[in-house]
Amino acid sequence: VDILLEKHFKNWIDNLSNVRDLSKNTVVSYKNDIQKFFVFLESHLDTYPNISNLKKLEISDFRSFLSYQRNNGINSNSIARSVSSLKSFFNHLTKDRIIESSTISSLKSPKLKKSLPRPIDSKLAIEVIRCAESMEKEKWIGLRNKSILMLLYGCGLRISEALNLNYGDIDNEDHILIKGKGGKERIVPMMKYIKKAILDYIAECPKEMDIEDALFVGKRMNRLSPRIVQYALEKIRSSLALPETATPHALRHSFATHLLDSGGDLRTIQELLGHSSLSTTQKYTKVETAKLYKAYSKSHPLAKK
Repeated sequence: VDILLEKHFKNWIDNLSNVRDLSKNTVVSYKNDIQKFFVFLESHLDTYPNISNLKKLEISDFRSFLSYQRNNGINSNSIARSVSSLKSFFNHLTKDRIIESSTISSLKSPKLKKSLPRPIDSKLAIEVIRCAESMEKEKWIGLRNKSILMLLYGCGLRISEALNLNYGDIDNEDHILIKGKGGKERIVPMMKYIKKAILDYIAECPKEMDIEDALFVGKRMNRLSPRIVQYALEKIRSSLALPETATPHALRHSFATHLLDSGGDLRTIQELLGHSSLSTTQKYTKVETAKLYKAYSKSHPLAKK
């Protein structure tokens, strides 16, 4: 990539992080998408990509990139994200008047199947949490894993949110302040038995903790990686013969679905999950529609006519 293009690429990345305030993971994904596009262009154009050959790209060039991805086994979700990344990058170049306009605006994303979240049955979710404690040889690690899973299922946290907690974040009596996606903060109530599980883990943890220290640590006493939690859940899955859909994220889905089951309203659940749009939360209601219809058809006066 030539120096001028590299400079505008870096400006765009800075803009994503600092102006648009996108999460670290999203910025990394966007960055990787464009770097892959540059690698593709090098062989596609048979020369290093630069501003002048970006100006000349036709819609067919962008489509060739999407075909190249598909032929390399990239799934539709990732290809759809690539289209977003490309549009964002080329819009940035157009705004800064580096290029006049781009044919990419007419590039369509692949159609995605809307997959419904698969919640875990409430009894199974509790069984998974119990099992987390007894699965580990070292008591403190079992208590740690149990606490994390309780935060996912009992408070609806994302795994990244649970692992980003510091020791000082659990000071409050009955709630935690969560820094979610895009720097959004929300207050999440924490039930007494979840707080107790966390305090039991702290009491057994070999590390002396200060306010700014990571709450959940690994064997080397550094902040725990999500992979360790996923691996612990894999062990629990095989022990309880659960399907592969029983992931850390499924516990968060279950939190929402079981609240809906018990009559929780959508707006409150949206707040608790930290969703910025209600439509994201509404995905959970589809899971419940069949149950609602069944109850309605049995009990509504019109259904009895």
